[in-house]
Amino acid sequence: MFEFLIAGIQAPIFLLVLTGFTVGIVGGFIGVGGGYMVTPALIVFGFPGYMASGIDMTHIAGKAVVATIRHRQLGNIDWVLGLAMVGGTMLGVEQGVRLLNYTKALGLSGIILLTASVVIMLSLFIYTQIETRKSHKKIEKMSENGQHVGREVMVSKGPAFFQRIPLFPIVRCRTAKIVVSMWVIVVVGIITGILAGFLGVGGGFVRVPALVYIVGASTHIAVGTDILEIVVSGGYGALRHSMMGNVDIIAVLFMIVGAMFGAQFGSIATSYVRGPAIRYILSYSLILATVGAFLRLGFMLTGSKYEILSFLAVVFTLGEMIFLCLFIMSLVIFSVRHKHGKSVPAWIPSLVVAN
Repeated sequence: MFEFLIAGIQAPIFLLVLTGFTVGIVGGFIGVGGGYMVTPALIVFGFPGYMASGIDMTHIAGKAVVATIRHRQLGNIDWVLGLAMVGGTMLGVEQGVRLLNYTKALGLSGIILLTASVVIMLSLFIYTQIETRKSHKKIEKMSENGQHVGREVMVSKGPAFFQRIPLFPIVRCRTAKIVVSMWVIVVVGIITGILAGFLGVGGGFVRVPALVYIVGASTHIAVGTDILEIVVSGGYGALRHSMMGNVDIIAVLFMIVGAMFGAQFGSIATSYVRGPAIRYILSYSLILATVGAFLRLGFMLTGSKYEILSFLAVVFTLGEMIFLCLFIMSLVIFSVRHKHGKSVPAWIPSLVVAN
C-alpha cells in the first residue's frame, strides 16, 4: 500500500498502473479518455469523489497526447471538426468544474457523480447497442449478396437530419467527408465539455456517439478526432482541478506510466476492425461501467453497511477493464487470422478488415 498524502488515503500502486494500462488500451480503441470507468474505479479504491474526478482528468490529458499522435499517423483525425469543437468544449468544461465544486461543498460529490454516471451510461448503452446490431446485420446481408463492404456501415438517420440544419456558418470537414452547421459542432462540444468537467472524464463516451450519430463522422474519424478534443478538454480540466486542489499528482504519474503503453496498442488496433466493432466495444464498456458504478452507489446509499457491495464493485471495476482489453486483443488476432485465410468464429468476418 502506498500513502497518497494529498488525497489522504492509502492505495496499491499496482492497481493504479494496471488501471492506467487497461483503460489506455480501451480509450485508444474507442476514442475515450475512459473516465467513466476510471472515476468510479478511483472512488472504489478509496479516493474522495472530487479527488477521483481531478486525478482522472489529469491522467486523461497526458494519455490523450500519446493517442493523438498515433491516430494522426493512422489518418483518423479531422482537424477542422476537432478544432471547431474547442470553443464549446472549453466553455462546457468550465461550467462542469463549477458544478462539481458545488456538489463538493454540499458533501455529496461521490453520490451525485455515480448517480449521473449510471443514468447517462445506461441510456447511451441502449441506443448504441440497438444501432450497432442493426449495422452488423446490414454488413452480413451485404456480404451474403456479394456487395463491397467498407470500413464503416451505419443505419442511423440522425446525421442526415442534423446536416440539413441551415444555420451559418456551414463548415466542410474534408477528412470526415461531411458538411454541417458550425453550431451543431459547437453544441456537441458544450454538452460533452460539461460532462467532462463534472464527471472528470474526457467526455468521449458521449462525444464519440455524438460525432457518429449527430454530426455524421465515421467511427474511426470520430475516435481519432475525439482523442484530439480530449487533449484540450483534459488539459483545461486538469488545470482547473489543480487550481481547486482536486489532484494528487503522484497518483496521476502512476496511472500515466501504464496509460502511455496501453494507448499505443489501442490506437493501432482500430486499423484492424470496422466501425461497428468499435461501437460494440463502446457499448459494452458503458454497460459494464454502469454495473460497477451502481454497486458502489448502492454501497454508499446504504450507509456503507454492506462491505460485499464494495468488494464486488472493486472486482467488477477491475474485471471489466481486463475483459474489454482481452476482447480488443481478440479482435486484432482474429483479424490477422482472417486476413491469412485461417478459421475464425462466424461473427468475425463482418467486423474486421481483411485487407
